[in-house]
Amino acid sequence: MRTMAARFAVVLALIGAGLTFDAQAQQPVRAAPTRPGATPSAPAATPSRPATTPQKSSSAAATKKKSTAASAEASATALLSLPEIASRLGFTYSAASGNRPSVLSGRGHRVELNGGSREVTVDGLRMFLGEPVLVRSGKLHLSRIDYERRLLPILRPDLVRPRLVKPRIIAIDPGHGGVDRGTRNPKLGLEEKGFALDVAKRLERLLEARGFKVVLTRTEDVKLELAQRALIANRANADLFVSIHFNSLPNDARTRGAEIFTFAPQYQRSTNSWGPSQADDTERAAAPVNRYDAWSSALAHGIHQEVIEQLKVFDRGQKIAHFGVLRGLDCPGVLVESGFLSNEEEARKIATPAYRQQIAAALADGIVKYAKTIEASHR
Repeated sequence: MRTMAARFAVVLALIGAGLTFDAQAQQPVRAAPTRPGATPSAPAATPSRPATTPQKSSSAAATKKKSTAASAEASATALLSLPEIASRLGFTYSAASGNRPSVLSGRGHRVELNGGSREVTVDGLRMFLGEPVLVRSGKLHLSRIDYERRLLPILRPDLVRPRLVKPRIIAIDPGHGGVDRGTRNPKLGLEEKGFALDVAKRLERLLEARGFKVVLTRTEDVKLELAQRALIANRANADLFVSIHFNSLPNDARTRGAEIFTFAPQYQRSTNSWGPSQADDTERAAAPVNRYDAWSSALAHGIHQEVIEQLKVFDRGQKIAHFGVLRGLDCPGVLVESGFLSNEEEARKIATPAYRQQIAAALADGIVKYAKTIEASHR
């Protein structure tokens, strides 16, 4: 179970200097696009009677509130140069030369970056940052959010605050169910919902054999609302949450591979919203799960490593999104897309029990790797 500090911390630490980063803060709920559908925003509360505060005073308070919010956003989205980041991490920094990227390295980690790109390589794995790497005064810079909530928990988890205790209760969410069949391959007669539940049950057995307590959000073919899945995990006092899915693209039988999602940090847009003709979906109100952004990134990295290494699939990267199933969590959480049912080769593999056992084993090993990261962060 997580520490009291991790569960009840209510202040977002926007650190202007120093080495540590506080991963928790008060998180008001706000609806946003989800997988598979959008969650409607809650209507604003209607006052029971007219306000008695003079208009001038009310206007001044509103102005002050806006100013404070703008100041918080400016601090969170400030830039840090790569040399400064290297110094904070105790890493070495090599600037780009010729066709070679800029590199941060140390403590067995290596990050490769290129100016103008959101895609970086972390320990050989693809990651899509929330903002592009920018060039300022001849130096590369990262968004403070990307540094503190995406890279720091992977490169120096010992510097993330508050620390969490080693996970004991694992919430596994088999995506979709009931009338919500998820993605499909009509040609092969395959549906996502059944495969997700099968992998979840296999993962449950593997984790219980390693001493974890496991709670499944569903154990049979029933439909659950997205928010209900997070509520089940929260009521079980889960220490982490993994939602299991399989991908598909209409009229595209070639795209393949696995990708790992965490909830987009406050003030950042989702990875997919950077695509052509896509709207900016940045959220300026924080979600409950944003308290655990840093540790969600650490969890995603551990699972990402094992899925790509063990399944030998194309690496589609670690990404961020406003998924409703993750929004209300009171613990770190990730959503895993282990393959494409619209790709016939991957679909045929996913349809076999042996391959689904491999997926479950990779997820289990990724969770164990994350647990070891939590342990090491206390040393």
